[in-house]
Amino acid sequence: MRQKNRLHFGFVVGCCAIVFSSSAAIAQQGVPAESIKVINESIVTSTVSFLASDEMRGRDTPSPELTIASSYVAARFLGAGLKGLGEDGSYYQNHEIKVAKVSAGSLSVKREGGTVAAYGLLSASDEEFEYQGKVERLTGDNANDEKFDGPVCIVAEKFQSRRDQSNFMRRLARLRENGATAILVQVDPDHRLVGMASSSGAPRMQTGRESNSGHVVLVEKGAVDGNYEISLPRQMKSTAVVRNVIGMIPGSDPELAKEAIIISAHLDHVGIKGNVGDVICNGADDNASGVTAVLSLADAFAAMPNGPKRSVIFMTFWGEEKGLLGSKHYVSNPVWPLEKTVANVNIEMIGRPEPGASGKCWSTGWDESDMSELMSVGAKEVGVLIFQHPQFSGDMLYRSSDNYPFAQKGVIAHSFSAGSLHEDYHMPGDESQKLNFRHMTKVIQGLFAGTLPMANGGVTPKKN
Repeated sequence: MRQKNRLHFGFVVGCCAIVFSSSAAIAQQGVPAESIKVINESIVTSTVSFLASDEMRGRDTPSPELTIASSYVAARFLGAGLKGLGEDGSYYQNHEIKVAKVSAGSLSVKREGGTVAAYGLLSASDEEFEYQGKVERLTGDNANDEKFDGPVCIVAEKFQSRRDQSNFMRRLARLRENGATAILVQVDPDHRLVGMASSSGAPRMQTGRESNSGHVVLVEKGAVDGNYEISLPRQMKSTAVVRNVIGMIPGSDPELAKEAIIISAHLDHVGIKGNVGDVICNGADDNASGVTAVLSLADAFAAMPNGPKRSVIFMTFWGEEKGLLGSKHYVSNPVWPLEKTVANVNIEMIGRPEPGASGKCWSTGWDESDMSELMSVGAKEVGVLIFQHPQFSGDMLYRSSDNYPFAQKGVIAHSFSAGSLHEDYHMPGDESQKLNFRHMTKVIQGLFAGTLPMANGGVTPKKN
């Protein structure tokens, strides 16, 4: 999930126990036993464990690991027999983004008496920076009135909130506007900014705000008295290809097949944070769990004896953590007409239930349409409760995930989750061994049974 206020509490929903239906009972209720059978804990466990492994290095946008993950998704779509809806019949909707990288080897900060440890560049200019002389250290937070004609040094304490980080970034901008030719930022080695710095030559996505930020280098904390010799590399701009992965099961009914249900999740996460200890933000719950659901649901719909009557499209997005960029790109360049898109079932963070909520899930923007209520009816057939969360089913998270670009285009779209914004959200602790695989498996079965009536044309959601 992208930038949200962290809310965390536990509660028990309802008083009834969840009954795990047998395959025979499921078949009698109209949910294909063949489909439920392929949504099993073994495959769920292996899928999410691979996507959230250290080797995937947090699946940042862009990164080689995100590309590998998208190749894996495409391979699973191929194995399920899905039709590719990407370029030239592939599973990929490619998009070129601007990136910049710096060479860590040419970064050097020296002070009289020794070298200063540098953790990397937070940003850089298009030209190299060379300087010899004194560096002014600023002790106050207010840089509005003071003017500069050389490099300056400031200290960044630990951020306690996203507001602290935003205020710090604004301060950097003011310093540049007031003439600072480069900014040395003293930080602890485990500071959040270190994870955002370009120290390894890896490409970083350009958001359009970097051009005026100039050279900002992160250095160790310590005194700054004395003369400095500073050598900072320029940023090298290039492009990188990112891709949404899209596959489809064509509908079996000649008329209903013209309409589609989209089942989606974001594949990316936030990559690496810091350079001390465990620095990989594995993104097991956020959102390898959601991608695992998409892959499992693709297998389940493909296993239906006669197939769904409406077409069902399965999709994973790049760049959700950068601002819902993959889903925004898709709705601006849809491969299926948006006016023929009946609903978007987006899946986010289903691996870690709150106390008393195992095997249950909730949706965002509950009151925007009747889709969640319709899906709750089908989910009950397999003993899963889809409910209106007292905290998370409102507008805040509704606007924070990949369902929202669809909703802005008039498509009924909600995100389905099965936990809370836990303490490991966007942190290295979000690892697969902390997931409840049995809970995940049951929720995915419930999402299949809940989506099935829409996919078969028995119900059509409507906006409230």
